[in-house]
Amino acid sequence: MFINRNIQYRDILIFALIGVVGYKLIDNYDYFFGLVKKTISIMSPFIYSLICAYILNPVVSLFERKFQIKRSISIALTYFILVAMVFIGLFFTIPSTIDSILNITKDVPVYVKVVQNWINDILKNERVNELITQAGLLSNIQQTSTQVGNLTVELLQNAVIYLLSFTSNLVNVILGFLISVYLLGDKEKFVNRARTIVYMILKEKKGTYLIDFIRTYNHMIGTYIGIKAIDSSIIGGISLIGLVVVKAPYAPLLAVVVAFTNMIPYFGPLIGIIISSMVTVFTSPMRAVVVVILLVAIQQFDAWYLEPKLIGKKVGISPFAIIFAVTIGGGFFGPIGMILASPTMATIRIYYNKLFLKFKEKNTELVKKERLE
Repeated sequence: MFINRNIQYRDILIFALIGVVGYKLIDNYDYFFGLVKKTISIMSPFIYSLICAYILNPVVSLFERKFQIKRSISIALTYFILVAMVFIGLFFTIPSTIDSILNITKDVPVYVKVVQNWINDILKNERVNELITQAGLLSNIQQTSTQVGNLTVELLQNAVIYLLSFTSNLVNVILGFLISVYLLGDKEKFVNRARTIVYMILKEKKGTYLIDFIRTYNHMIGTYIGIKAIDSSIIGGISLIGLVVVKAPYAPLLAVVVAFTNMIPYFGPLIGIIISSMVTVFTSPMRAVVVVILLVAIQQFDAWYLEPKLIGKKVGISPFAIIFAVTIGGGFFGPIGMILASPTMATIRIYYNKLFLKFKEKNTELVKKERLE
């Protein structure tokens, strides 16, 4: 049998080169990842511009399509609205939110003492004290109360640090904001160039498949996150009004937490209710009960009426699939992964259905009992 020795030697050379490069990457881990981090830092204005253009593109397209306005005017209107919203956030929402976080941070030691006093009051009951002592839980309970307080302080401090670090990157954000104007102005040109590069690298068949996948995923993200953001903003506004009426402490901060966590399917509303009740219980246990009832009522309104009205079955996938996706996405990518879980799973379902139909055509007997969602 004839063997092309040149191909053999070429393959060996490629494997050896991959091995050397891999070894160098591992051996100089800090240097290479530091280089990647520095590159991302330098490119951050362009990354911000891509994100900003991606988020604002539907609004610009809406003005163009719905009101038949020129693109330049549509972009100007969109950015005017965005600047107005940022102005309101910077001068009204964000300062009060930071003040609330700082105030809670200062009050946490007091809250820890309150919890410890509650524990001491419970332990005064001889029967309860005896049971806890026999189970060996006394030291664990005391340690847990202290650890929860320390963890709360750490989380709040990290939230403040994150906000301040975002503010320190304000120059890059503003630069990215300005660059995004040019991206939106010439979006067809950039899209066509990107499509051409994909075809140059992957050829026609694979390139078309990748572009179709990106188009589907983009549609799902826009359908879910865009509409869900409107839904969460409404829920946040209703929560703010309700929290102010019941005189809950740190009402603006809690409303922001409720609105943000509402973006996360299933787990999000529960997290928002738990955080709000924990913050409120230290000032007044009875008011905490009222806050829980209020937020549960608002979430039921969202689940039964508002969300079905806005989203309907546009991203309809099973609860198990959503919970699975949220768990995996949150584990790997944190809150962003949890928010993107639903559109990601919806995209996977679309492509699974396509593969399923192709398989079914060739294997009818094997999938007689199987059906699509």
